[in-house]
Amino acid sequence: MNKIQSLPPIFVTLLIQFIVYICLSFLRPELHDYLGYVLPLFWLMLVQGALSASITFLLRLPYWWVCIQVVAPPLLVLGMALDLPLWVFPVLLALLLMIFWNVVINRVPLYLTNNLTVDKLDDLLPKKAGLKVVDLGSGFGGTMRQLASKRSKQHFYGYETAPIPFLLSWLLAKLDRRSHTEFYFKSFWAIDLGKYDVVYCFLSPVPMPDLYAKAVGEMKPGSLFISNSFTVPNHKPNRTVTVHDARHTKLMIWKI
Repeated sequence: MNKIQSLPPIFVTLLIQFIVYICLSFLRPELHDYLGYVLPLFWLMLVQGALSASITFLLRLPYWWVCIQVVAPPLLVLGMALDLPLWVFPVLLALLLMIFWNVVINRVPLYLTNNLTVDKLDDLLPKKAGLKVVDLGSGFGGTMRQLASKRSKQHFYGYETAPIPFLLSWLLAKLDRRSHTEFYFKSFWAIDLGKYDVVYCFLSPVPMPDLYAKAVGEMKPGSLFISNSFTVPNHKPNRTVTVHDARHTKLMIWKI
């Protein structure tokens, strides 16, 4: 089980769909004989999606992969029924990959920090000039741009590896002409966190243990490591702040 969960989710989900498809192909004649009629392709794909989703759930993959497994086969049949050009499917897949790349590869969804949480972060950040704040997995860059609009004498950075979110964040920062906001198309695993006074992240439970170890090993004493919603197992934060939004967001703060 652990070996399967360590594989890239896109590989696991495609393998599940392939195995289920092969099994249904072998069972289809018996199923038709049992029912007494030929089951329409769309209904077969509904069965394919349901079985694939069930296996995905049993393997404890994140819930969004379960949802994708359910809808992918019937949507493919609907696309064929609408007689869409063949190039539409790879283009749509490519666009989805460029937006949700980190979900596919690193099991990290594209979470967006809401405005109330940004305001709370602004209250929590030290006021000193020259402060360097970084968002690991910065998405579309809204968090750092909003903080930069409130703090002109501090510097804000973001690292993102999903192509479309990075391009949009980089372009919006350039159009805004704020020299103290910068975005990089680079994995945060490859950077030195010691360059920053505050590290902020809104990721998933998967990378938190390793990321916390990286922060402790690289960040300067007195620096802040802030995680939105996801804690570090066996490492209690120095402070937890609850945001009064709809989901009661929790900001967990560790002082290095």
